[in-house]
Parts: sequence; C-alpha cells; structure tokens
Amino acid sequence: MTMRYDRVPIKATRNDAGYIVDTPVLTRTGVFVYRDPQGQERREYRPPEVVFAADSLNAYKGIPITDGHPGKVTSKNVKQHIVGTVMSEGRQDGDDLAADIVIHDPSPVEAGKKELSCGYEVTFDETPGVSPQGERYDAIQTSIKPNHLALVLRGRAGNARLNLDAADEAANHQEEPSAMDKIRLDSGLSYEAAPEVIQEVNRLRQDLTAANADKDKAEARADTAEAKVTELEGQIEQVRQDAHDGAVARLKLEAQAKELGVEFKADAKDREIQEAIIKKVRGDSFKMDGKSDDYVAAAFDLAIAEKQVRQDTVAATRQAMNQDGGNQTDQPMSASSARAKYVAGIRK
Repeated sequence: MTMRYDRVPIKATRNDAGYIVDTPVLTRTGVFVYRDPQGQERREYRPPEVVFAADSLNAYKGIPITDGHPGKVTSKNVKQHIVGTVMSEGRQDGDDLAADIVIHDPSPVEAGKKELSCGYEVTFDETPGVSPQGERYDAIQTSIKPNHLALVLRGRAGNARLNLDAADEAANHQEEPSAMDKIRLDSGLSYEAAPEVIQEVNRLRQDLTAANADKDKAEARADTAEAKVTELEGQIEQVRQDAHDGAVARLKLEAQAKELGVEFKADAKDREIQEAIIKKVRGDSFKMDGKSDDYVAAAFDLAIAEKQVRQDTVAATRQAMNQDGGNQTDQPMSASSARAKYVAGIRK
C-alpha cells in the first residue's frame, strides 16, 4: 500500500462551542499529478468505481482531521495531530466525494489553512492510458483506504476546501502561497512540500547515490590493492627462496670445482664452471659447443657421478690391498691386479 494525499476547499459554520462544522468535498475522480523520488512527474487516474466503492466510502467515517500531513496516523500518534474528525461516511456528489466534518481546534483554519487534503493508502495498476475525459495517465489507483484529512494551505483536488462564509473568508484572507507538490519517501509515504524542497531532496538523494558509488569504488580499489600486496609479498618470498637456493647451488659447484683442481674466475657463470668440470673429468675431447643449458647440466651430473665411481673404485682397491698386506711382495701390484683381487675378495 502507498500513502496518497488529496486536497479540497470549506463553507463552514461555527457552533456555540466555536467548532467549525461543514460538509465539504473531500476528493474527486480524475487524473492527479504526483512526483516520484527523482522529481519526475507521475500521473495517476482515480476512476469513479474506485472513489465511490462502498468499503472506501464507509472508511471515511471517524478518520481524524489533522493540521497538515503528519504521515500515516494511528492510535499511537493521533493525539499529537488531531484537530477534528470526519463524522460521516463519504458520499457521491457528481464527480466529487463529500462528508460531514467537525473541526474542534480552528486555529489552523484561522492561520490560513482553508483547503483540505485527504491522506490515504492506495494500490496501483501500472498500466498507462487515457481517462474518459482525455487525460493521459501513467497508472490507475485500484483501491483507496482513507487514513486522515489534513488542513492545508493549498489542496490537490482543486475543489476540496472549507465552505467559509464571506466574513470568515475576509478575516482569514492572505496571499496564496505557491502550489505544493508531493514527494514520496523511501518508506512509500508521500508528503506535500514546496517544489524547491523536493528539488533539494532529490539533489541530496542523487549526491547520496553518487557518494555510495564512490564508496563502493574505493572499497573495490582497496580490496584490489590488498590482493596485490599479498601477491607481491608471495613473489618477494619466492625471490628470496630462489636466491637462497641459487647461492647454495653456487657454493656447492665452486666446492666441486676446487676439489677437482678446476680453476675459474669469481664472475664465471655456472655453465662455464660446469663445462670446465666436465672436461676435467671426461677430457678435452668432449664437445659442448651449441649445446643447450639443460644438455650441459645433464652432462655435468654424469661427470660428477663418474668421478664418484672412480673414487669409490680407488677406495675399494686400497681396502683390498690393505686386507692382503701380509702377502705383499716387493713388486708393486698393478691396478688391474688390484681390481681383480678386490673382486675376488668380494666373491668370498
């Protein structure tokens, strides 16, 4: 349900208690112009079958009359706003709807509020069209539930006003203010306000929307920056690990070169040292020109393995010779004899 506010004029009489009693027009059928939250015009058609529906007419009886529109009036806030009461059900008078009212506190009328504006809840059929009177509309009001009747400076219905007599009209005469428009809040309620007020509210809404968009962009940039920092931190850690692993591998390579008596410059590349070690182990005839780094690395690993095999063989030969030391002759044993003896010792 959405709140709507209509307006209407009063020829009223005062009773002995000073109350204003009248039977004014409260609203009418036809097309009414409102403003949406962006300040755009919205035209709503109120057909006779909706305005004069029995349940809607009956609902006018007993609703409070208020000084201006306070929003939706309920039992919790009526005491703060009520200045009178609608005493009867609504009834049709041509295209108008009238009812009996009493205003207990006439001070708003005496201050110039001589027109009436009905605040009500409404539902819509959003189908646009043209009324029987030829007026274009954007939506049709399909049900009306009156909530309160407000005393205002200028009403929307155009004919909803108190029927003040000539003396009262003269006593209360003042320059009419500019027409009031309606603004619908996010809650769904609509309130009357001067055009410049509505324009300012809409400007503030646009500023808030833009500010929220800027905030979302800033948060997105912050999230992106945080992710980038995390990524860079991971990259830095990887660089540190790679540098450490590279330094360890370099020290090992230099130690292997020194062990074999391979000379190299301090600024020599790893491949240069690997090639020197390969030639030391396998001889200068081993050619590596035009070979890839992976090829050289594999040949280097094989050369180191070959060197280790040779060292193991020498060590085994010496061990075999030491075990047979009591049978040594003055003649030195050849390398081939030593290996054969070593193998024989293993077979025992």
